[in-house]
Amino acid sequence: MARTAPLPFRVVLLSSAVWGAALNATAAFGQSEPIVLDTITLVATGLPTEIMQSPASISVISADDIRESAPVSVATLMRNIPGVNIQEEGIERISIRGEDSRRVAILIDGQKLTDHTNYGQPVLIDPTTIERIEVVRGSSSVVSGSRAIGGVINIITKRGADRPFALSTTAGYISATEGYRVSISAAGTVQAGAGKMDYRLTAGRMEQNDRHTPDGILKPSDVSDRSLSGHLGYQLGNQYFGLRGQAYDLSANVFVEENDFSIALPKRDLRKISAFYEISDVTPWLRQLSADLYYQTVEREFISNVSTQAGPMALNVRAESEDEQRTTGLNLRAEMDLWPGTRTVAGLEIEDDRLDTDKTTTTTITPPGAPAGFTTSASSHDEASIRTISLFAQHEVSFSEIWTGTFGARWYDVDADHEDSTTDGIANDRNSNSDSLLLGSAGLVWSPDDSLAVRANLSQGYIYPTLGQLFLTTAAGGEGTIYGNPDLKPETSTTFELGLRYDTGATTVDAALFYTDADDYIARVATGPRSFTYENVDAAKSWGLELQAEHHLTAWNLTPYVSVALMRRELEYSNGYSTFDSGAPTTSGRIGIRRDWQVGSLRGNLDLYLRGESGTDLRGEDGSLNSSYGGYATLNMKGDVDFGNGLMLVAELNNLTDRSYQPYEQMPGAERSVNLFFTKSF
Repeated sequence: MARTAPLPFRVVLLSSAVWGAALNATAAFGQSEPIVLDTITLVATGLPTEIMQSPASISVISADDIRESAPVSVATLMRNIPGVNIQEEGIERISIRGEDSRRVAILIDGQKLTDHTNYGQPVLIDPTTIERIEVVRGSSSVVSGSRAIGGVINIITKRGADRPFALSTTAGYISATEGYRVSISAAGTVQAGAGKMDYRLTAGRMEQNDRHTPDGILKPSDVSDRSLSGHLGYQLGNQYFGLRGQAYDLSANVFVEENDFSIALPKRDLRKISAFYEISDVTPWLRQLSADLYYQTVEREFISNVSTQAGPMALNVRAESEDEQRTTGLNLRAEMDLWPGTRTVAGLEIEDDRLDTDKTTTTTITPPGAPAGFTTSASSHDEASIRTISLFAQHEVSFSEIWTGTFGARWYDVDADHEDSTTDGIANDRNSNSDSLLLGSAGLVWSPDDSLAVRANLSQGYIYPTLGQLFLTTAAGGEGTIYGNPDLKPETSTTFELGLRYDTGATTVDAALFYTDADDYIARVATGPRSFTYENVDAAKSWGLELQAEHHLTAWNLTPYVSVALMRRELEYSNGYSTFDSGAPTTSGRIGIRRDWQVGSLRGNLDLYLRGESGTDLRGEDGSLNSSYGGYATLNMKGDVDFGNGLMLVAELNNLTDRSYQPYEQMPGAERSVNLFFTKSF
């Protein structure tokens, strides 16, 4: 493939000026602190807890971290967290500790995004609207509900500003795709009667064309999104009322190496409205009571086209799917101090998920030498629903000044129904499925002083089958047809962890040893020629070490750091075959050195680092090699300049050596490129 054109001269010149200013800064002073262990989080235990004292493995991407990063996508904001990987099939998704993205729970302001495809849930939100991101690694279904086997991502969006009116704009250039992202946001807080009203309105747009790599252009691999979101809140004493609305449209074309195969994702559109209420210090023992109600729809289109040979005849199969998913959810939560030295959170979650889907498969068979083929078409319509009710409680006990224990449980009751089904207008049999289960968790933290915490944690995960796995019939490209199985059981997991956190200000360490045992994995199995179904047949065992550490060298004002995950993952297939070639990289992460600087009124930081992962293979149940990825490491540089007066520049120089590489479950990596973003606040 032909080499692509170099970066535009003006972009290179501007980036060089930024790096030159940073490297020539001589009056630098101050420590950059991306690992902050005194941040308060909620998603790990359900209670406001500092990371230092949390029994779970949790990382937080703060507002400052986001401000100092190029907001290309939400997934790229999380790629430096150990154990977190990006899955890329046209649309980016998140994998944690080797678990597929469909085993990772995605929450926006504590409310779940749901998905009933076999690919997993993409993150449907504009990154410029995000205040912070909390990421829990490991099973966490007691606190965060279903789909949390690999972990949980909770995205907290921005509310109002600290003055009556504030305007902020972000604009960026993404050279690897000759793309851009722009957004504009108006926000504020004003006096309204006896209380205060805060508001925010944001509009954004992103366009990325086909990706440029050192070996050529990936055609097609374009992706685009556009968004509009609004927030309105009212604070009256100890009470807070709020409304939010979101419209987010996403489309993409999937790069596949086969010329006779294509996948298009022309629509993944989210519409959501939510209302919430919070009241604090209700009584001496009831610290906070909150409720939120939301309704969201996701419209999805999927088109695949496969051309192949069936003996001497040419075969073309075009599969189209149009889905509409409607979700209504209610969350109630109470935080209590029932006895001295204890804290308790209890809650109720109700989720009603409904899916309408229309699928059409068109098959064209062309005999040898024939000028045209003959075409057959099959269509189906399905309506299905899942209702989930769960009750949970988490209790924290301070046994002494240095020992803290956390204990929790969640009870699930789930009902799924196939409400309507037709194939070519003829009614099909309808089925149902239900499940109830009690999960538990327990954690212990020993903290002899403010600089050290040692923790142990046991937690469980739970994933109820998707409506597609239970009930739907789907074309598997040119391979045949996949039939749902209404007798599926949920997937479950148990995670054990030992961790240590150490923070002296100059030195910060956050390390975790983990072991996860997952059972009843749902996988596709063959039932006949060109016929498949889903079964609970597989299991997996994963263990490893995650480490984030840094040390500030005061004499040179340099901070070397490392963020790495070491993992072994064993897949166990139903036929008894097991393999460590499970598709999960043994080693992945980032190592680098960072420097803060200041010259006059200008200040910022400079970061030079290597990012990479080891090579990995994935073998099927017969031991055959399904996929293989070579290891890689890329040299990168990132920097930002705060000009004051609300103006900031972020520049990321990626793959400086212009090497060819391909991370696991991603497209081939981009060529030497730059992401250049400006933010201006008024």
